[in-house]
Amino acid sequence: MKKSVDAKRFFIDYKYYVKPRYLERLTLIQMGERFCSSEAGYPEHEQICFEITYVYNGAAVNTINGKPYRMPAGTFNFSYPAQKHSIFAEGGDMRYFFLGFVPDESHPLYSELKRLASSNEPIYAADTFHTHSAFLDAILNLETENHLSDFVLVNCINQILCNFLRSYYREPNYVLKYDGATEIILFNILSYLDENFLEFHNLNALADKLGYSASHLSHVFTAAMQKSPTAYVLNKKLEYAVQLLKEDNVPPTEIARLTGYDSIHSFSKAFKKRYGLSPLHYKSEKK
Repeated sequence: MKKSVDAKRFFIDYKYYVKPRYLERLTLIQMGERFCSSEAGYPEHEQICFEITYVYNGAAVNTINGKPYRMPAGTFNFSYPAQKHSIFAEGGDMRYFFLGFVPDESHPLYSELKRLASSNEPIYAADTFHTHSAFLDAILNLETENHLSDFVLVNCINQILCNFLRSYYREPNYVLKYDGATEIILFNILSYLDENFLEFHNLNALADKLGYSASHLSHVFTAAMQKSPTAYVLNKKLEYAVQLLKEDNVPPTEIARLTGYDSIHSFSKAFKKRYGLSPLHYKSEKK
């Protein structure tokens, strides 16, 4: 595995070109993530396998056979052998995930993926299933090769592929509805916040889905959880920051940006209030 890191960019790349990693009905060729500062990225190269590229934060310009396409955050690109593609950050910092693989003919999604590849067209889709969490879980399980981590890894990869196809076919991401029952409303709010806490600003997006006002959803949540949605999201962001601090490749300044803080100072202040230590002290103590 190759890992390279600097203050502005990091790149985690698990490569299996020489010795492909066989999982259940799928061969893993490459998987990882890259953080690019403005105008940085990965140069044009020819595909040797199927690949899912997913922009997590920022925006990218992705080329397919020399033709540029814009990829905002939450966009999939599906590329396939013989295509040439590249990806570069557009106008600011950008983070993306990638998954290179070869499915067996027995894989349940083989025919769908093969059919898309036979179109000889650029394939893009706007994610409607919060797929970044599946990528993160997959990457966390890549290094430990045992039957448990492999089981998780296979399920994460299959979820990524399913989410891509469902997004491409524009299947809706359903929420539960049951006569306005408080329990179902709370379930929907929690599910939304847990999946979208990094991008959360207010409840308007979920309110539009459920057909209730944002103030009503906030009231239901606060009464049940004894904290506001904003406080709940703040706690989720700080828990996520703790996970990232345990990874050597993510500097505190980048963690502050990823978790939505305007400055390292405001991030450090919130972190110290929650955990009693500054992010740097916490990181050094947990090594």
